[in-house]
Amino acid sequence: MPESVSSLDPIQLEHWEEGLCLASGGYYPERTRLEDFEHQAVPLPASLQGAVEKRLAEYLAGRCCARAAIEAITREPALPGYGEDRAPVWPQAVCGAITHAQGRAAALVADRRRWRGVGLDAEAWIAPQRALKLREQLLTEAEIEALSDLDQEQQARRVSLTFSVKEALFKALYPLTGQRFYFQDAALLDDHRIVLRTTLSDEWRTGVALDYQWREQNGGVLSWILVARSGGE
Repeated sequence: MPESVSSLDPIQLEHWEEGLCLASGGYYPERTRLEDFEHQAVPLPASLQGAVEKRLAEYLAGRCCARAAIEAITREPALPGYGEDRAPVWPQAVCGAITHAQGRAAALVADRRRWRGVGLDAEAWIAPQRALKLREQLLTEAEIEALSDLDQEQQARRVSLTFSVKEALFKALYPLTGQRFYFQDAALLDDHRIVLRTTLSDEWRTGVALDYQWREQNGGVLSWILVARSGGE
């Protein structure tokens, strides 16, 4: 396919440290066609047959990013499978997470010898008026109270960050526990820590905290959580 009409931009790799790689690239829903899956050697799950162009583009770009990151870690190109719960099924040697927002997909993949879980989430900055409507759904009472000293723009950014980090936490812990949990089941402690407010397993109990990191990217926020072999604290 000529590059001028490709549905995917070239994938960029960021080697954060040994055994940890972020792959990202842009995608174009209006250019995405079913034949792109064959061209990229990405199987299309039956559940996505007939999906809208945007969903097809997100899936294709996310899988291509994941394959590039897996190859960077293992030296072998491989694709994550598609689980019954629609979550990626990663090759045995790695763990990872996929995200997409605002026309850009990313996959963070880690060597399973060093990490047990990975969470990654990208979100656009939420507009102030929408953040005001969403905060009751996304934030705990304590998190809402902590917004009181911020102006509307700062509040919106905090709501956006909280949303993204909690999504990343779910992606990191759901594969480890098999338990779904919701926005009120975790809370940001500060700018770098998030704590569970519910018990998911004997290991992942109320009060367990994990570090998170984030950066501004593509007019929004990209956040990630790494679960080391030692687990939480």
